[in-house]
Amino acid sequence: MAGPTRLASARAPRYTSGMQHVLVTGARGGLGTAVTQLLSGRGVTVFALDLAAEAGAAEPPAPNVISLEGDVTRAESVVAALEQVRRRTDGLDGLVCCAAVFTGGPLAEAGEQALVHAFDVNVAGAHRLVRESFPLLARRGGCIVLVSSESARFAMPFNGPYTVTKYALEAYGDCLRRELQLEGIRVALVQPGAFQSNLLATADQEAGTPGRDSAFVRQVQLVHRMLQRERARSMPAERVARVVVRALAAARPCARYRVGNNRPRMLLRFLPARAADALIKRYMQ
Repeated sequence: MAGPTRLASARAPRYTSGMQHVLVTGARGGLGTAVTQLLSGRGVTVFALDLAAEAGAAEPPAPNVISLEGDVTRAESVVAALEQVRRRTDGLDGLVCCAAVFTGGPLAEAGEQALVHAFDVNVAGAHRLVRESFPLLARRGGCIVLVSSESARFAMPFNGPYTVTKYALEAYGDCLRRELQLEGIRVALVQPGAFQSNLLATADQEAGTPGRDSAFVRQVQLVHRMLQRERARSMPAERVARVVVRALAAARPCARYRVGNNRPRMLLRFLPARAADALIKRYMQ
């Protein structure tokens, strides 16, 4: 029988040495940029993949940052990006999947296309990168870090489409970890709370625009105000980036790393489901 899930702890983990090449997706977003800068500052060559290779760049990239243009929702685009990686190296020490989109609002009223797109980026997008990177990662015994969310620990209302994709990513990561350990490839999930990024701003804007005929206008506006408060006190992306890099470098990374999770919300996990539901209903009515 499998043992309990291993989580980040105060115990000092063992670390690998000599990281040379890491591929980062969503590299021009808040977290992707922070991870790229932290790795490149340590002398690691970073393949920084995003929709537009230079979009959002505040300054020219470091000499050891190679910007790649690619769309994680298109298999041919991912294949082309990995071909550029293979021209420069025969192995990867790490893959960090930061690319993500937020789709919020009432789940019962969510458009099918919005839900499909969220899955396409947040889950299938990560898989396309894993599939194409697998041979390169296997040559170096690399590490895959999937950026999940605290939303995958407790499902809150009106976050449904995004939360569903993060729960799916968690299951994907568990299956992947148990398979790829046979090939010497490590897999870790990072579950951050609210951090400073365009994703949080997108969530704020989307939660505040319910449809005119929505049955949940008041509740969605309440979530909008809550997101504004979270945005105001969100942690720097660099704090999450340090955890990502720690997972990448660990010889035996934890299955999950939690950083900056909302404690009151996480306490709801320990209540019976009906009790948690009743508290949420009281708050939302």
